[in-house]
Amino acid sequence: MPTITTGTFFVGRRGATAQSDPEHGFVLTLHVLDNQGKGRVEPYVVKWTGDAARTWWGAHGPLKAGDALRMELVNPRTFPGLRAPETHAQARACELLPARHNTAQPA
Repeated sequence: MPTITTGTFFVGRRGATAQSDPEHGFVLTLHVLDNQGKGRVEPYVVKWTGDAARTWWGAHGPLKAGDALRMELVNPRTFPGLRAPETHAQARACELLPARHNTAQPA
């Protein structure tokens, strides 16, 4: 049985790339961050393949840094990264969340 992770992730500076792969077809690679709180930001590299990814990318791409995504990830695994450990996973589902607006009223 696979490990499933569900949560809100934020698009990192490296953003997302889409390409075609002869073995997997359409491949969307998302560089996202799991913000665990002050000083605890964990980078993820998420791959999403197939027609669902292509359709989603056509409707929502390109993404910008800071965009919020609700994602369901399969088999996340952590590896050493350049500056910090980096988690790699496959996406099962992804939803672009509405942008947050500052609703604070001036005093």
